[in-house]
Amino acid sequence: GSLNFSSTEIMLDGNTQSISAGGFCSCALDVRNKGGTYSWPEAVIGQTVSQMCQYGAFGQNVTRYCGAQTWMEDASICPTVVTKQFNILNSTIQNQTIRAENVVKVTTQLQTLVSQATEVVDQSALNMAVVTTVITQISNITSANAPVSNDTIINVVSILSSIQTWPPTVVEKSGS
Repeated sequence: GSLNFSSTEIMLDGNTQSISAGGFCSCALDVRNKGGTYSWPEAVIGQTVSQMCQYGAFGQNVTRYCGAQTWMEDASICPTVVTKQFNILNSTIQNQTIRAENVVKVTTQLQTLVSQATEVVDQSALNMAVVTTVITQISNITSANAPVSNDTIINVVSILSSIQTWPPTVVEKSGS
């Protein structure tokens, strides 16, 4: 005789989850989380499948384990789109020095990103390095006696206030 494997699809937090039956987890398509959208292949119970994270540093992976009842996912290691935006801002400030003319725009962008970095995975040393670079360049502007607007000061205070909620090890390592 032949074995008949089947699974049941359920919705959990807006994500389609496949419950395994008969020894495997079926394909889970378009499973979304804050760290991206992933399509998972069929797997046998006990198998772990991994994919590269869609956002963040190269080499970071998200994994799913095919358990006895369903796929189990650990996406907590995948940065969200916020980290992608930090990377874009970092590239911009590496290619273009912050000046008195663009400091409000840069600090506004950074303040928005820092306030959106609510996931611990986005509160990383790499993202803190972007914060430190911007604050250092603003310090250089003020040291050169260039005028700094009230908006810039408000943004910087907001940035510094927000990063106080980041993991202490990240904030302490930055020295900011």
